[in-house]
Amino acid sequence: MVGGASAAGSPSADFYATPKNGSAPLAVAFTDASTGDASGWAWYFGEQIIDPEWTEISTDAGWSPRGGHSMVALSDGSILLMGGIEDGAYTHDVWRSEDAGTTWSLIADAPRWPPRVSHSSLLLQDGSILIMGGLFWDGGQYLDYNDVWRSTTKGAHWTKVTDEAAWTARDGLTSLLLHDGSILVMGGWDRTGQKNDVWRSNNKGISWSQISYRAEWPARTYHSSLLLPDGSIVLMGGYVEDEGEWSYYNDVWRSTDNGATWIEMTSDAGWSARDGHTSVALPDGSILLMGGRDDDTRYNDLWLSTDSGATWTEITPEAGWHARDRQDSLLLPDGSILVTGGWHYDGNDEFTYFNDVWRLETASSMIQNPSHLYSAPGSYSVTLRAFNAAGFSTLTKGDFITVTDPAPPERPAPPATPEPEETPVQTPTPEESPVVYAPVLLMIAGLILCAMRKEE
Repeated sequence: MVGGASAAGSPSADFYATPKNGSAPLAVAFTDASTGDASGWAWYFGEQIIDPEWTEISTDAGWSPRGGHSMVALSDGSILLMGGIEDGAYTHDVWRSEDAGTTWSLIADAPRWPPRVSHSSLLLQDGSILIMGGLFWDGGQYLDYNDVWRSTTKGAHWTKVTDEAAWTARDGLTSLLLHDGSILVMGGWDRTGQKNDVWRSNNKGISWSQISYRAEWPARTYHSSLLLPDGSIVLMGGYVEDEGEWSYYNDVWRSTDNGATWIEMTSDAGWSARDGHTSVALPDGSILLMGGRDDDTRYNDLWLSTDSGATWTEITPEAGWHARDRQDSLLLPDGSILVTGGWHYDGNDEFTYFNDVWRLETASSMIQNPSHLYSAPGSYSVTLRAFNAAGFSTLTKGDFITVTDPAPPERPAPPATPEPEETPVQTPTPEESPVVYAPVLLMIAGLILCAMRKEE
């Protein structure tokens, strides 16, 4: 059983089901038993079927078209979007949406941190926000950052945590918040090349210690990483440059010890090698990967893994949104996914930048007490995410539903063998059979004669 709440005041997810086992097809009624006044529910029944239909919720979000930006989803469901590069200009504005990305308002036009692209941002357990690293072009040279900034006012105001973290200044890095509240930074590109180091902070980015100088995965940048509900870390894709040649990855690596050691889940995932893609961990532990690029192609495909990245299934080769890379994506409290921004290379050094917002629903059901029909035998884990304005709580019950093979059909009983009919025995009357009664008549006649003689 895996669970956890994101913030004080959020509900505590719980549920039960009737029946929990039986033969296929098995109809199961689920009952929400969450406490804490949940206002919404997202159910995952263990048969992860993603509808590939995306909804465009904004064609022009208000912020300028851009890529290489970052987003965080706050515990109350609002979203912050920060920085990135628009056509020829680096940005350092902060935008907020309180309606799942439909409309946006400018929170900070020029916060204290400098303009940048390909940085990383995180929401901490106390609700504060960090932004770190990234790249800036000052017109003469590229400047990489290894600074860390923090906001405790939902992005309106920022304080510098450190001017120079222990890890080298870089862009294309990824960062994660672990379950214990510590922070990881992994990989990226500094001016000496791509990196495969892992760094950890236990004090909200103030100081850092190196967990791994050279992790088992090859050096790379513009990869993606995520934290699964079981606390393990998955890192995938990206590229490395060697003497002007770019090599792209479609491998997947996993760590179960907070980034200290890694095992390769697959050296060749089903999706094509790429960088600039994004990935999201769903509440039930499934992974979705989308978009990105290689030398020749921008992608808008969508891939699903239900086994920590070992195997993948293509949900759709073409999502509704335009092929792109350097977009950002995130998971909302209700289990839906947003994709925002990014760019597409049009050739001849021309790029198209986007400021659209797309949404994908991933939950199997959003009602409080749903029913589900299991058609195939197997053991199914069930996940419920309960949420309200204060935050969310997720609970997974492993191997919760057991479905067995359907019972074989009953063989019809063989037809009964009819018993032979009994023929009734009829005693014939004297008229019907005089032969049978003749001796009797003669005997009676003899007795009468004897009696007459005695009388004489």
